[in-house]
Amino acid sequence: MIRRDDLTDIDKELDLSYIGPSERLMFFDIETTGLRAGRAELYLIGLLLMEEDGWHLRQWFSQSMEDEEAMLLEFSELIRERGRRHSPQRPILVSYNGDGFDLPFISSCQRAYDLTDITKNVLSFDIYKRLRGIKPLLGIRDLKLKTVERFLGLEREDRYGGGELIPVYDEYRRLYLAKKDEERQRELLALLLLHNAEDITDLPGICDMLAYESLLEGGFSLSSAQTVDIGGTRSLDLRYRLSRPLPRELYLEDETFTLSASGEEKDLLNIAVRLYEGELRYFFADYKNYYYLPMEDRAIHRSVGEFVERSKRKPATRQNCYERRQGIFLPEPEIIFAPVLYREYKGDTMYAELREDMLEDGERLLGYGASVLRYLQSKINAQRKGKM
Repeated sequence: MIRRDDLTDIDKELDLSYIGPSERLMFFDIETTGLRAGRAELYLIGLLLMEEDGWHLRQWFSQSMEDEEAMLLEFSELIRERGRRHSPQRPILVSYNGDGFDLPFISSCQRAYDLTDITKNVLSFDIYKRLRGIKPLLGIRDLKLKTVERFLGLEREDRYGGGELIPVYDEYRRLYLAKKDEERQRELLALLLLHNAEDITDLPGICDMLAYESLLEGGFSLSSAQTVDIGGTRSLDLRYRLSRPLPRELYLEDETFTLSASGEEKDLLNIAVRLYEGELRYFFADYKNYYYLPMEDRAIHRSVGEFVERSKRKPATRQNCYERRQGIFLPEPEIIFAPVLYREYKGDTMYAELREDMLEDGERLLGYGASVLRYLQSKINAQRKGKM
């Protein structure tokens, strides 16, 4: 078995507090000869962990089948040692699809050797699972690790996929067991270790993607709110400060809303809302208590309508039980400001009458910004599903 322990150039002050204290984090990845434990072998375990002098990459490499149990034992002991060091808090294994593959594979291997399942003594933080909810927002075709790395502009020296390295490992092991061509062995070993190393050392950078998740969860605060007039079109301009800067610009729009976070100030979120100026209708819910006046095109309460000639009134229905209002109105994806108005009964878009005091209601404007983001995200989801 080959053991490697290398100090990396990852910034020691890297802020990963949104996952947990750096000293409890262990970025984790394995390499195997197949996808199913019991039919495939575990030949490489890699961990990135914080020591006093910085982030260290530790790798255990199996040169033959006989090394697999020894690798698991040393990996398990390191987990136990970290657990004892930070007791009662458990170590946090940070992975990319670790819940779906790496941890179940490790557990299966441990059971095969009648070893204690060490994965039960850790907390798991699976970046891949966290990114699934924000994939439509990013506009990327899939969430493969290398796709995400390209999205972030992370450069790799390694050019192999995990499956492509299986024959590389097979060749290494054949030469090692035959004690042949040591130079070729070194070349193959370097390829195998490099792939695993880059899979792991890129993970802290990939965690930057979780800033989009923070955004969707309302991780922003209001900076300013004002109405603006551009080219004769009146809009509400909302500016928010993100709690975590986005790694790449974000731009979403439709005919009503434009949302952007770009340029040098990537922690600044801007939402522009096209306002509606004209007439809308406020529909009364208890229509049975109203009369509709056809000549005036409005509804009035029965207590007042009783004094109107019978020929000029009729019982209101859901569709005509309204009063008309003129003004400037704010489109609402969700009910944040009330009362709610529509262009027609059960119209697709809700509106609230724009008032000066609304621009000073920071709490509701936070909720409004979050509702716009949810609306645009759901619209993207629907569009993507329609194309599938």
